[in-house]
Amino acid sequence: MRLRLTSCVFVIAIALVCCLNPDFLSSAATGIAFGNLVSDKQRSPSSELQSRFDHETNSVHKAKLFEKLSDEQLAEVRHASQSSDYNAVGMIMEKYRDNARAAVDALKREHPNADHQINGYKQLQIHIRRAIRDLKETILLAPDEYKPPLGIVEHDLSLIDDELLQSLFPSPPQPPSGSSPENQPIANNTSSSSPSGSALEQTPGGNSQAASTDSTESNPSGTSSATSSSAEQPKSEPSADSQEKSDMNIQNCILTAVVTCGIALSTCGDLRAQFEQKDYLSPMESDKIRDAETTNDRLKLFVTFADDRLKKFQYELQHPSANRHGEMLNGLMNGYVGCLDDAADLMQLGIEKQENIRAGVDLINTKAKEFLEVLNKISADKVDIDIYKDNLDDAIEGTKDAITDSEKAKKAVAPPPVRRKS
Repeated sequence: MRLRLTSCVFVIAIALVCCLNPDFLSSAATGIAFGNLVSDKQRSPSSELQSRFDHETNSVHKAKLFEKLSDEQLAEVRHASQSSDYNAVGMIMEKYRDNARAAVDALKREHPNADHQINGYKQLQIHIRRAIRDLKETILLAPDEYKPPLGIVEHDLSLIDDELLQSLFPSPPQPPSGSSPENQPIANNTSSSSPSGSALEQTPGGNSQAASTDSTESNPSGTSSATSSSAEQPKSEPSADSQEKSDMNIQNCILTAVVTCGIALSTCGDLRAQFEQKDYLSPMESDKIRDAETTNDRLKLFVTFADDRLKKFQYELQHPSANRHGEMLNGLMNGYVGCLDDAADLMQLGIEKQENIRAGVDLINTKAKEFLEVLNKISADKVDIDIYKDNLDDAIEGTKDAITDSEKAKKAVAPPPVRRKS
C-alpha cells in the first residue's frame, strides 16, 4: 500500500513538472540520446585506438596510429552524416582536428626537418587533405545551424594542411632587400654628386666678384655633375622597381608550385596509394603491382616483396658491406615496413569493396607471424642494433598490427563459395 502511494505521488509530481515546464520532456529525451551516443562512442572501435594514440610518445608511431584512427573516425562521420546526426559529426571532427594537431606537433618536435621523415609528413598531409574534402561535402549537406562550427574545424584543418605543405616544400631564402649590389654604386654616385651641388649653392654673397669668377670657371664641371646626377637619379627608381617585380615573380612561382602540389595530392591521393612508384619499390616491382589483375595478386606481391627485404636484411647483418652498412640496414627495414603496411591497407580496401580476398588475408596472417618470429630474433640477438633500433621497433609494431588486422579481416571477409554436390 505504501509503495502504491509513493508511485502515485511520483507520477503526480512528474505531471506537475511537465505542466509547468513543457520543455522538460524534450530535454530529458535529449539527455538520454546524448547518453546513448556517449555509450556507443565508448564501445566504438576508435576508442581503443584513441587511448593508444593519447599515450603514445614516439612521434612516428603516433603518426601511424593517427592514420588508422582517422580512418575509423571518418567512417563514423560518414555513418553519422547518413543518419543526419550532425551533433556527432561535429564532436568527431573536433576530436579529429585535435588529434591531427597533436600528431603534427609531435612529428615536428622530434623531426623538424621533413626530409628525414618525408614519408610520415606525406601520409599525414594526404589523410588531412582527404578529411578536409569529406568535411566540405558534409558541410554542404548540413543544416544551417551546424555549418559555422563545422566551418571552423575545416579552417583549422586547412591551416594544418598548409603547415605540412610548407614543411614538405619550403620556400627558398630571399636575399636582404638592402644588400643588392646594383643599388650601392648608384647610391654612392648620388652621394658624391650632392656635395658639389651644395658647395655651389652655399657660395657667400659678399664676394660676388670672386663667386661669379669661380662659378664661371667651375660651371662646366658643375653642369656635368648636375647632369650626371639628374641622369643617374631616375635610374635608381627603375632598378628598384625591377628588383621588386622579380621578387614578386619568384614568390608567385613558389606559391603556384605549392598550390599545384596541394591540388595534386588531394585529387590523386587514392591513386598514389596503388599505382605510384614507392620509394622502397623498384620500377619493376611497381610495374608488377600496377599490372596485377586482382587484389589477391597485389596482396601476394606485397607480401613477397616484404619477405625479400627481410631476407636481404638478415644477409646484410651476416655479411656487412664496407661503406653502406647502416644505410642498407635502415633502407631494407623501412622497405619491409612499407610493403607490409601497403598490404594491410590494401586488405582493408578489399574488405570495404566486399571483394573475395580470403586467400590474400590468409597469406598475410600466416607470413606476418613468420616475420614476427624473425624480427623478435633479430631484436634478441642485438647485432648492430643501435644502427636500426627505431626502424626495428616500427617493424615489430607494424607486423603485430598486420596480424591483428588479418585476424579481424578473416571474420569480415566474404566467405568462399560453397559448391553443391549434384
